[in-house]
Amino acid sequence: MAEEEDVEVAGSDDEEDVDMDEDTKAASTASGRGISKNRKRRQLNKSGRIVVRNKKGRILSKTGVKWVKQIRPKNDLRQRLDGVLVGQQAMSIGDYMSISSAVSLHVQRAKAEMAAEEVRQWVAAYVNGHLAAVARRLQALERGAPLIAAYVAQWQYFAQASLALSGSLSRAVGSGMREAMAQAWYTKVFRPVAATVASAAVALVDNARKEGGVDDPQLLSALHSVLAELRPTYAPELPRGQPLGVYFAWYLEPYARASVRHIDSCTSHLRAPGSTREYIRLVTRLIGDEERRAEAYLRAESVESLRCVLSQRFVAGSLAAIHAEAALMFSCVEDLRSVFCLLHRVPADRAAMQPLRDAFKAHVAQHTLAAMPSLAELNPQGASVASLAFARNAVDWLLAELGRHRAMAARCFDSEPGFSAALLAGLREALNSSQFMGPDHSQLVQAPRLLAGYFGLLLQADSALSLELAAAHPTGFEDAIESRARDALQLCELVNSKDKLMRHYRSLLARRLITDSSASAELERAVVAMLTPLTGIENTYHVRAMLADMSLSQNMSKQYQSSLSSESLDVSVKILRHSLWSDSLVPESSPELIVPRQASAACDRLAALYNDRHTSSRSGRKLQWQWAYSKATIQLYFPHSVGRIAQTGYTVIANAYQLAILALFTDASCLGSAAQQLMPSQISRSIKLSLAVVNTELSVLMRAGILVSNSETGAVMMNSGFNSRRVRIDISGIKRMRQETAEYKARIDLRADSNRFDQVRSAIMVEMKRHSSLHHAKLLSLVAARVERVFLVERSVFKLAIGSLTEGDYIRRKEDDFNVYEYVV
Repeated sequence: MAEEEDVEVAGSDDEEDVDMDEDTKAASTASGRGISKNRKRRQLNKSGRIVVRNKKGRILSKTGVKWVKQIRPKNDLRQRLDGVLVGQQAMSIGDYMSISSAVSLHVQRAKAEMAAEEVRQWVAAYVNGHLAAVARRLQALERGAPLIAAYVAQWQYFAQASLALSGSLSRAVGSGMREAMAQAWYTKVFRPVAATVASAAVALVDNARKEGGVDDPQLLSALHSVLAELRPTYAPELPRGQPLGVYFAWYLEPYARASVRHIDSCTSHLRAPGSTREYIRLVTRLIGDEERRAEAYLRAESVESLRCVLSQRFVAGSLAAIHAEAALMFSCVEDLRSVFCLLHRVPADRAAMQPLRDAFKAHVAQHTLAAMPSLAELNPQGASVASLAFARNAVDWLLAELGRHRAMAARCFDSEPGFSAALLAGLREALNSSQFMGPDHSQLVQAPRLLAGYFGLLLQADSALSLELAAAHPTGFEDAIESRARDALQLCELVNSKDKLMRHYRSLLARRLITDSSASAELERAVVAMLTPLTGIENTYHVRAMLADMSLSQNMSKQYQSSLSSESLDVSVKILRHSLWSDSLVPESSPELIVPRQASAACDRLAALYNDRHTSSRSGRKLQWQWAYSKATIQLYFPHSVGRIAQTGYTVIANAYQLAILALFTDASCLGSAAQQLMPSQISRSIKLSLAVVNTELSVLMRAGILVSNSETGAVMMNSGFNSRRVRIDISGIKRMRQETAEYKARIDLRADSNRFDQVRSAIMVEMKRHSSLHHAKLLSLVAARVERVFLVERSVFKLAIGSLTEGDYIRRKEDDFNVYEYVV
């Protein structure tokens, strides 16, 4: 590059001529017009500066600079540039403009492209020479903190200078000047000292592991910041476009190698097969320490990279041993927590957590079955198994067990969704196991029936559970019932046979409604609304219809009472649909029972009212009285009874059979009278009631003291001297619901299997219509998915449904593939 000529000023201030240098002449020639020497002399004498103007007086400057300083010698320019690069001398804005102007004038002497390349080469050569000296000074420094501090300071000076020069020379040499200078720094300064700086940083961190920290934590922070700023255009060891510059290869990787060496040296003595538990504890603590240390000495976006390196080295390489040991750790919460923390570091695609989830599921199932209290512990009163009196204790224990396992999942596994699902799967396996509640009672005490019994106790007004809740929550009784019901729904969701659950629930609901022992109709409807999303609307249809029957019965009773306002007889009737209630009610054995004339007249009037309302719109309806579930409240007076109550009479609640028997002794128009004695056979013929039922009801009346028996003849008569301390005596005993014996349960199971067959058959038809042709396995999976909310499809039921549809020519097997079914249009 040719050197610039100096500008010489000769003569006096006013008269001497000024000889322009070549650059100034080139600038004036480029304008196409000459410049007056006197005008140049006047401008120089006034301000000491050269102003290039045209004949019209306008300032002529292609670079946009109005005032151009005298071009100083090249050595002076280099000194100022050197001052910027090493940070020893600051340059003003005017100095930057001088450099820019000088370069611009030089570019005007030749073609622009060649001149720009020439300038770029000149600047690069100068910078390379300067940076070589900087590298020598850094290599001469002592390793450790002084070297790191000097490198950080030199880079900060250089970064400022490169930014300033790239802005000043951008018009002359184009873009890319800053990247070129960064590449020069990487080649001349960083590469010679990179290994030394990295080892110095690692040494400081190693010292921090021993002493608990470094003297100047900000020094390492400044180092990895300047390393991240250095992004050379070309570096063989760096991936292209690395956002963290040389930080990744020359700081993070040495740091990670040092961390691995540290943990490896601490755990080398625990690699024996019997030391897995100690290895897990120590590795968990050491990796946690390294992560906390990395937050102070690494960039935030690179901490995850270190975590992956440590996990791959110390966890992924020992997964088999960790999984085997974890299956034995469920008695120690702290060790389980350590295993979870270790496995949580392994990438999700490795599925390292799944064996631990499976082990947790097996633990929940085994622990629930093993820790389940015995039937004697749950039923201390010794009540019958069929009565389900112990259902409350069993469900409360299961809910407590669920809470304990959830607390364990929260403490050990942070309630991770996978472990929450494993918990529910393990409890589901226990609830549906044949060993639930022990093999001796597996037929009568299964989860569906147990949960239905719990709902029954919860919604029965006179049960111990309902009475306790009423006493504990006098103002929020219904809210307390709903809260308990929602808790029980968590277990209902885990039961596979939800259709059997609803059949047992339906049976117990019928008992509550018939005996008027339900806590509240609103609560009944609220619980059914909770069960509907869980079991499906088709499985709650009968229950909702039964509640609708009770509502319609109340309306019918009100209409009947309004028509009998002038009479004293108070009648409440329940009109039930036979198709809904036949499974729960015992069939009427004496449909022609002769009841007292007042009751008979009321029944006739009620039947007429019902027929007027329904016969016209729905023909074929007929009322059939269920005397076994009917009762009446009467007032009895005894001639020889003494005391205050004897004068007012006793209020007796009797069923229809007892009422018909008592009418023979109290009604003068009947066969006998209060003083007469009647044989059971006479009573049976008189009221058209079977002799067995007559004997049963007579025994109840005699135990109550209302009737007495002649020991010689066996005849019965009224007890004229009856006395009792109770004013109200209930002997109705409306408990003749179908008993939930093994036979009754077998009948429920049979009906459930029949309904399952129908549902599977319908699901097959739906899927075949949709797909036209399906493979056996695919069809089975689709049908199972359709009904899995209610029950699990058994292969035997599925085969029966397939056979039924094949015989009916709804589907057929494909001729060339026996396992493929085709829909027959």
